[in-house]
Amino acid sequence: MQIVVSGGGTIAPVDDVRVLTNVSTGRLAAAITEAFLARGDSVWHIQTPTALVPLRRLAHFDLEAPSPRTELERLSALRRRWIDSRDRLHLLPLQEGTVGEYARILGDLLRSRPIDVAVLAMAASDYEPEPRPGKMDSEAEAMVIRCRRAPKVIRSVRETSPNVFLVGFKLLSGVTLEELISRAAEAAQTNRANLTVANDLQTLREGRHTLHLVEPDGSFETLGPGDDLADRLVDGIADRVARRRASGMTGA
Repeated sequence: MQIVVSGGGTIAPVDDVRVLTNVSTGRLAAAITEAFLARGDSVWHIQTPTALVPLRRLAHFDLEAPSPRTELERLSALRRRWIDSRDRLHLLPLQEGTVGEYARILGDLLRSRPIDVAVLAMAASDYEPEPRPGKMDSEAEAMVIRCRRAPKVIRSVRETSPNVFLVGFKLLSGVTLEELISRAAEAAQTNRANLTVANDLQTLREGRHTLHLVEPDGSFETLGPGDDLADRLVDGIADRVARRRASGMTGA
């Protein structure tokens, strides 16, 4: 299959020096891309300037590793993975990292490639400041930043690529499971997504990252914590794509 994955947190300039961004590192998106590559798929990976890069994020020697030999073996195995997949991995790094640039890059890709699956994990800004030229006074007692609502990139996907299997993400913090699932199902319907991956920032910070695969009708599957979380997510997406194809369904 031909896949597009996006990851990282977008950047919204305040002035020539300052920006607003979010806590996303792009780690899960990178792991998702790695899992698709392991299945033999071709992946176009869109990432913000500070996001972790698939495979390359693992290409460092851990000086704290108990066994240098084991660490060298790990890096050798990683290099074999890189050689096997580098012709199927297409990196599309954003230069500015803004929502507008993200929308343009994604739109161009969907118009130029027969993408089968779009996994849009990028944490795109909901609001953007009205940027000011120069630098705002750092001696001021208070700083007022006026923001405007940013466009929802995921909502334009169906217009460009009506038959793509579209996966969105919903991240909340400190909410009940009922609210998380309800908000994710609502997002799936609004975005015309086939699936929304819901997660809570608190479980991530507590080291028990859990994902909920939410259908537009509110039914869901829960994936518990584990090092193979991204692999299980990709398996779940691939299974749904296969069932959709077998049934002859297209679109949302």
